Amino acid sequence: MPHGPAYHFLPHTTPDVSWKKPDGTVVGFWAREWLDILGEAVLKETDRYEWEVWQPDCRADKIYSKTLDTGVTHRLFPAKDRPFRMGIWLQDGLFSEAMISHLWELRGDRIVLMIYGTYGFRVPFYHEVLKSFGPARRFPIFLRSGGMFKTPISEMRGLHRPLTYLSLMVEHFQLRRVLRYADVISEQSESGLREVRRLFDGRIEKLTMGCDFDFWVPVPSAGTKESVRNELNISQEKRVLLASGNFVPRKQFDKLIGIFRAMQDRDDFFLVIAGHGDETYTKMLAALVEPLARQKKAVLHPFVTGKELRNIYWASDLYVSVATDEGGPASVMKAMACGLPVLSTPVGETADKMKAHSAGRFVPVKGFGEWSKAVLEILDKGMPPVLDRAIAQEAYDWPQVAKRFIEVYDDLSGEYFGPCIGARV
Repeated sequence: MPHGPAYHFLPHTTPDVSWKKPDGTVVGFWAREWLDILGEAVLKETDRYEWEVWQPDCRADKIYSKTLDTGVTHRLFPAKDRPFRMGIWLQDGLFSEAMISHLWELRGDRIVLMIYGTYGFRVPFYHEVLKSFGPARRFPIFLRSGGMFKTPISEMRGLHRPLTYLSLMVEHFQLRRVLRYADVISEQSESGLREVRRLFDGRIEKLTMGCDFDFWVPVPSAGTKESVRNELNISQEKRVLLASGNFVPRKQFDKLIGIFRAMQDRDDFFLVIAGHGDETYTKMLAALVEPLARQKKAVLHPFVTGKELRNIYWASDLYVSVATDEGGPASVMKAMACGLPVLSTPVGETADKMKAHSAGRFVPVKGFGEWSKAVLEILDKGMPPVLDRAIAQEAYDWPQVAKRFIEVYDDLSGEYFGPCIGARV
């Protein structure tokens, strides 16, 4: 994994799995990380693989390990920030000597190394891993992007200082050089795939994340919808619009709140924004939403999962995703599973899917006037078309998603270790 546990998003919460260090501080992880969830899905479909998630952690003073009930083993490795040269500049990034050492110990084992890049492969530590194990690797390397990947050379279209253009060009060729050590690279969206092809000439797969279509289902009845709205203190007469995710700038929740603040003379909508982020950004969003909350037209809902989150989906009439970039996102997949129409910026694999089937409604990433126009038309004229749930299920239900990943693991295991398929991922 490219990042440590989200301590800063949940500063007053003990992680799902935790240990107390000798100095009294806590180290741990939340079992909601994508690789834990993907591992659970894979292990439900096959017994040919074991699954371990390796996560760097600046709090860790040693390797911490826990095998979850799902069969997934999650390990935290000591890590530290250090400078890396990316392009011609130095930038800080996580580095784990313990993780490198542990990989060296496994060189003779049957393993598939899957490197997960939340923002593509421009993660300095991953360059170190690829340079260490790529030239004479004894196991396959599978780079899995979580989406939003852009090649450095693509960023040269923007307005930069002269040295930045040079740095982006140097970084582009640095990245191209290390990516040749990968056996497979996967992305989610069509735009992400185009970017990968600008750097990598090998095998490329289009693989998404997913959600549980047995859990994320349409609201069972009008009575259930009425009940969950009462629990959330939402009027039955209003159109409820839901947006959810991490409270980070690229989600553009602040811009979304601004659209509704500009139409607060209307009384036919209720905006729900659910999620969490660091304390400063969360306070900023809370201040922005406060005038609407005072009029009972909006709420900044705390982070929840499971049935509590599903109840918010069930209370809603429309799901809204206005991020500047996305891989999936899984939040929209859940909306599709719940039978909700979607208003979205044209980013992510779910946008590709909706466009292919004439579903949803799209607004530009930065066209805030178009956002307002779209919301007003939806409130006045009705919801956009819903993606057929059967199409969404075939694309995003975890068993289907896991089988596509397993096919790649089987191919890689067979190529490196012969016809006796099986390995540790």
